[in-house]
Order: sequence, then structure tokens, then C-alpha cells
Amino acid sequence: RIENLNNTTDQLRLILSSSQARGQWGERMVEDILGLLGMLEGKNYTKQSTEGSDRPDFTFKLPKDKHLNMDVKFPITHYEHYINSEDQATRAAEKKQFLSDVRKHVSAVEKRSYINPAGGTVDYVLLFIPNEGIYSFINQEDHELIDFAMKKSIVLCSPLTLYAILSLIRQSITSFAVERKAGDLQKLVQDFSSQWGIYCGKIDALGKSLNATINHFDTLKSTRATALERPMQKILDLKLDQQAAEL
Repeated sequence: RIENLNNTTDQLRLILSSSQARGQWGERMVEDILGLLGMLEGKNYTKQSTEGSDRPDFTFKLPKDKHLNMDVKFPITHYEHYINSEDQATRAAEKKQFLSDVRKHVSAVEKRSYINPAGGTVDYVLLFIPNEGIYSFINQEDHELIDFAMKKSIVLCSPLTLYAILSLIRQSITSFAVERKAGDLQKLVQDFSSQWGIYCGKIDALGKSLNATINHFDTLKSTRATALERPMQKILDLKLDQQAAEL
């Protein structure tokens, strides 16, 4: 088991030693979180597959054609050196350099085109830190870093905080879909009410027309028929055929 643990540690160090591998590691952690939330690629988010471009690693789709970008690359080389070093002076220097790298990375993310309200983005971007320990270390050693990032419209998030943020996004999307369907239903009800009023008006007009037709029919059947039968009966009473025969 110790040998397996050493192998795993060596593999982890190998991952952390490569910026590309670290990015893939962060992407894998994000994808695991997205899978837990039931968010689907292409429907709830898009993933950038091209390396080295000024494009966000993940883009989350929000209601009203808005979207939120996230960067998952994070500089942890000097943090690894800080952890592995036993010399106090070296540890202090590596810690200082790591915190400096974090601030530089925040400033670099700010300069990218991740925030573009005119293009449909919200007015902030997520910066993913793929480890709870590193996230806690940063908050503990640099109390002003979060405010520094927020002033640049960058939200630092660990796996747990990312899960919380994406849960809110997922809930907002669901609520917006329900609200939109409720609005569509209300519009349909209004349309139905309008058409129902027209229908009732036509029915009333048809009823009046039918009543008038029935009245005309009754008049023809009774009064007018009687009026026609009187002269006809007088004609019959004349017995013209019999008088012609006698003549």
C-alpha cells in the first residue's frame, strides 16, 4: 500500500509539474462537478478544446441569452515547491512567490476578453482553484486577495464553492424556464379569453338570427298560411268545374 501511495504521489507531482496537465486536471474536476449537478455539455455549458487561445475554458449558459465564463488554469508550481521544501527560508520565498503568481494570474485573467457585457456575458468571471487546501491557504496567507480579485470582477472559487455557484445557476435556469412557461401560459389564457369573447358574441348573434328565422317560419306557417287559405277556399267554393260542366 505504501508503494501504491508513493506511485500515486509521483503521478500527482507529475501532473502538478506540467501546466497543461494541471489545466486538464482542473477541467476534469469541473466536469465531475458538472456531472453531479446534471449539467450537460452543449446544453448547459460549452468547453473550450483549443489550447493556447484567449478563450475561456468553460462557458455557462444563463437565461436571457447571457453567459458566464470560467478559467481553470492556476499557477501552483511554487506552492508545490513550498510544500516539498524543508528549509524555512526557501519555504518563505516559495510562499511569497506563489502568492505573487496568484495575483499576476488574476491580473492576466482580467486582461482577457472573458468579460464582455456587450457580447452577452455577465459582468464577472470565475477563476477555478482545483484544490480546497490551496484555496484555504490563499485565504489564510493573503487576506486581501479575494477583494483584489473582486475589484477586477473575478470570483475565486474552490470545488465546493463552484458547486454552490453552479447550483444557483442551475436553479436560476430552472426558475427562468418555469417563469417563461408561466408567462406563455398566461398569454395563451389571455388569447383564449379574447377568442372566447368573440365566440360568445357570434353565438349570441347566431341565436338572434335563428330566433328571427323561427319567428319568420312561425309567421309563414300560421298567419301567412291562413291568409292564403282564405282566398283559396273561396276559389274552391266557386265550384268552377261543376258550373263549366253544366254549361
